[in-house]
Amino acid sequence: MVPSPQADAGGDDRGRRFAECFRVHYSRVLAYGLRRSLDRAAAEDAAAETFLVAWRRFDDAPSEPLPWLLAIARNVIFNETRSVRRRDRMAARLAAERLVLGEQSAAGLNHEGSDDSAANARTVRMALERLGDRDREILLLSSWDGLSARRAAAALGCSPGTFAVRLHRARARFARALNALSPSKPSTSEELR
Repeated sequence: MVPSPQADAGGDDRGRRFAECFRVHYSRVLAYGLRRSLDRAAAEDAAAETFLVAWRRFDDAPSEPLPWLLAIARNVIFNETRSVRRRDRMAARLAAERLVLGEQSAAGLNHEGSDDSAANARTVRMALERLGDRDREILLLSSWDGLSARRAAAALGCSPGTFAVRLHRARARFARALNALSPSKPSTSEELR
């Protein structure tokens, strides 16, 4: 949320200048975010964060603030994108470890009982990282979150039939990625269920 300029000591000159800056440049900052994001809500969040940073540093603002605001917006978007990538990688690692541990439990193995468990986890993680975001999300919703096809489809905003087709394709791509990483151990889509 962008701070209210009136909250600043009775709406002094700094507050009025900031309000004017916001009025004049908000649409340009939002447009900048929209050009870099497919999601309007994310662009609006980036614009709000940009003006929050600008409010905090407004005493350092140049006389022509638009380039300064766009530089702030670029950094805000970059930081958010980096955070999302980090979260996705962490989710993929956790899902890979869960898949491997689940396979070990099904086989009656414990963590210490398998010399290959760390190698298997790395291989599964690398295979997941090779997938596109959509395939990874589908596999994670199904395997990690344990959602039924109906619930996973609702989470993705598609029909259960569409989800089933996407899950089948994602499993096939995951199997190919696993095979590419460890060709001596053939994987099939059936093993991923």
